[in-house]
Amino acid sequence: MRRPRDARDLKEQNLVARSKAGERYVEKIETKGDLMVALVYPNGYELAASNLGFNLVWKYLNQLERVRCERFFFDESFERFYSIDSLTPIDQFAIWAFSFHFENDIVNIMKLLLRKSVPLRNVDRSQSHPIILFGGALCYTELPLLNVLADVILHGDIESMLPQLNEVLHPTGRSELLRAFAGLPFASVPILGKKCESVSHCADLDFFVPVSPLICRLGEFAHKLLVEIERGCIHRCAYCMMGKLKKPARFLSLERIASVSQKHDSVGLIASNVTDYPWLDELIDLLEESKVSVSVSSLRMDRLSERFLRFLRKHQKSFTVALESPSERIRAIMKKDLTEEQVEKAFQLAKKAGFEEIKVYFMFGFEEESEQDLMAIGDMAKHLLELGFKTVKLSINPLVPKRGTEFEKRAMQDEKILRQKMKIISSSLPVRAKVHFESLRHSRIQFFINSMDEDIAEELLMKVQQADSPERVINDVARAV
Repeated sequence: MRRPRDARDLKEQNLVARSKAGERYVEKIETKGDLMVALVYPNGYELAASNLGFNLVWKYLNQLERVRCERFFFDESFERFYSIDSLTPIDQFAIWAFSFHFENDIVNIMKLLLRKSVPLRNVDRSQSHPIILFGGALCYTELPLLNVLADVILHGDIESMLPQLNEVLHPTGRSELLRAFAGLPFASVPILGKKCESVSHCADLDFFVPVSPLICRLGEFAHKLLVEIERGCIHRCAYCMMGKLKKPARFLSLERIASVSQKHDSVGLIASNVTDYPWLDELIDLLEESKVSVSVSSLRMDRLSERFLRFLRKHQKSFTVALESPSERIRAIMKKDLTEEQVEKAFQLAKKAGFEEIKVYFMFGFEEESEQDLMAIGDMAKHLLELGFKTVKLSINPLVPKRGTEFEKRAMQDEKILRQKMKIISSSLPVRAKVHFESLRHSRIQFFINSMDEDIAEELLMKVQQADSPERVINDVARAV
């Protein structure tokens, strides 16, 4: 750790140190290797702490013979960027590996690179620059922007990459490392013209047991051990990458979950849909016997049971579901196969189980939807209040067609049209409903990142390189194309 240079430097170090102070290690992670890898979550610490994939990659990379991997997060005030694990500045690391899960985080990645004087385009970097590597959920498919920005892209599940990564990750020169990465079937190295040959796939979760190596006091799953019980998804919703790119769905066995739950009193279950778990009743038995406190994220409405919801109510005050549309006709277009009867049954079961707070996700921005379909969101909110829910929260988001989904060839609706639709929805909503509309600007950036080709990516990065605000340039270019 270096001594702070000034008050601003000290403030940055203190913020990072306070984040680490709230962590409790479940496994001992040794950072002893001589190839320095900075694992960067390109957003705030609370989001990094809640991302099981980020923490698993940190654990796995430090199991490699020659690698010393330390974690970093982004904050708007940062200039030096110190690691969570030792307060080492990021400049001392040979590889900067970005955990890339959300398109809007590209703005923070650009800001970090600009502040550290690293050229945004891979062709402009020299031997003195770190290798800029990308992995994560958005790397299961090919994004043309990354072919211009990244030196290396790793596609797929890290677990099955580890033996080959162990062979190539040794301290050596930048060019030698790039050539070594180019020899891996799951890697793209754009500067060398190397494309991904096959996406890495972890077939057996039981072999690795995806459990977080630490527990954090901050984030969505504060004070809980994160356990991934499902990877992939058995459903094929037309707007979602999960079911198409991470198939087939794989599940952690009851025996493995038991070995974890017996050692901890609070767990967060990570899955695309917890209710898809094949042995759900047995899982409830296990968790009840272990007296473990449990949290889950969003649930699928057609697979809920009275028993599961009563169990969940003992641990959570709020019930969250992704309905997406109150119209069965629009849900059919999305391939979100939920009938009106299934939706109503789910709401009734949740109320019967004792939930007084409910959160529902909706989506709009389809060419096929009518004004009546939009107004039905408000009708649904009124119905939930009439059922007796004291708090009704709605998260309403425009459709963002993405690569790797059935909707990838669709265009995002024009901002003017979307604003008109938002007004229609807003006019239908009851006063008591708590409503959040996703920013249209942020949604437009998501779509732009997903849909641009390499020529536009080149133009974008050259303009951002000369600008003081990456976000403004991205917005301007997105509006122009």
